[in-house]
Amino acid sequence: MVRLTIHDSGRGIPAEILPRIFDPFFTTKEVGQGTGLGLTVAYAIVQEHGGAITAQSAPGEGATFRIELPTASTKPAKRPDAKLGPLPEPRAGAAVLLVEDEPGLASAVVECLGDAGYVVTHAGDGQAGLDATARRTFDAIICDLKMPRLDGPAFYRALVEHYPALARRVIFVTGDVAGTDAERFLVESGCRWLPKPFRLSELLRVVRDVTG
Repeated sequence: MVRLTIHDSGRGIPAEILPRIFDPFFTTKEVGQGTGLGLTVAYAIVQEHGGAITAQSAPGEGATFRIELPTASTKPAKRPDAKLGPLPEPRAGAAVLLVEDEPGLASAVVECLGDAGYVVTHAGDGQAGLDATARRTFDAIICDLKMPRLDGPAFYRALVEHYPALARRVIFVTGDVAGTDAERFLVESGCRWLPKPFRLSELLRVVRDVTG
């Protein structure tokens, strides 16, 4: 194993918060200042590589994060996925538009799709996504629901009006939607969607299905 240790000299993480820092959507920031997904994304990426990430802290003594990853010579066991079978190969040169305002998640998805052979364009909100669709065509669009300026539902409705064929290639990613307006929108749209946090392998499978 290779261990990476990161330590800061800040005020530390309170003991009552420490067990929750990797939980999706948990944040101590003010409303609108953070999504609570940064550490969740980091946790998912490390797990995808067969590793582990832990945190230790004491008030006034900073925080220490340890990331352990298997070396290239080892073969970490992967969770079996017999029901789904092997991932299909991506179509050569397939273009994907990612409409996502959370930087950490966007960076992970762009890297994952790029490594898989896709040509990826990132837009930070729905309006930037519409601007991108006006410049070129895409084989699939991955879109968040909650975003500044123009959110996912408004972005989708604009696609339906101007690019109806492309609207059928939208994949939404979102948080808890049970019993909400978001759930009703997803059902009405008929689009595929993944709940956050999702495994990158799950996203790849849906993208390859849509672009195939």
